[in-house]
Amino acid sequence: MIYLVRHGESEWNALGRLQGQMDIGLSEEGRKQAALLGAYFEKQGISFDYVFSSDLDRAFQTAKRATAWMPVETITASRLLRERFYGELQGQLLAEIIQNVPNYAENFGLTMTHGMESLEEMQERMVKVLTSISKETNGAPALVVTHGGAVNALLHKLSNGQAGTGNGKIDNTSITRLAWDGDKLTIVSINETPHLQNIKDTFEG
Repeated sequence: MIYLVRHGESEWNALGRLQGQMDIGLSEEGRKQAALLGAYFEKQGISFDYVFSSDLDRAFQTAKRATAWMPVETITASRLLRERFYGELQGQLLAEIIQNVPNYAENFGLTMTHGMESLEEMQERMVKVLTSISKETNGAPALVVTHGGAVNALLHKLSNGQAGTGNGKIDNTSITRLAWDGDKLTIVSINETPHLQNIKDTFEG
């Protein structure tokens, strides 16, 4: 089983600024979310034989915090698990991007502007890396920490457009579970956040 997780809230998530492949760290809230995810895994008795992460800090730190209680020797970092590359739009405020490039996030089949990676290119690399991870782990429990847009692009591909890009947001530290039958990946669940239901009580009460 693949546990596909979006990173915790980053400093730029909190500011409403588009990150893409810029290396922005976790916010204080993001660090709490990652710790809660780890506590949830521990409470549920879920541990991982393999841990993979995007090489960007917000994802890698989420993976480290979520597995801190486990005897994990290595977190394998991969550029293929990065968020979509948004070219010239990276670093801009989302409110401004939406005004100037309203279809920046959903543009299948279109010629890219602003030096952006296409959704098809992102889908291709996500399918490639998740298939490789699935073959390597062969059904053993594996944690893969990546990014919201990357998760959605993969889900769109696996579901033939019924889920993923254009069908809803992937929350910070949410769990999307995938099964591998030796040939292909199938979706088991999407955007689960049981560990975040009582975040306010846990840290403020």
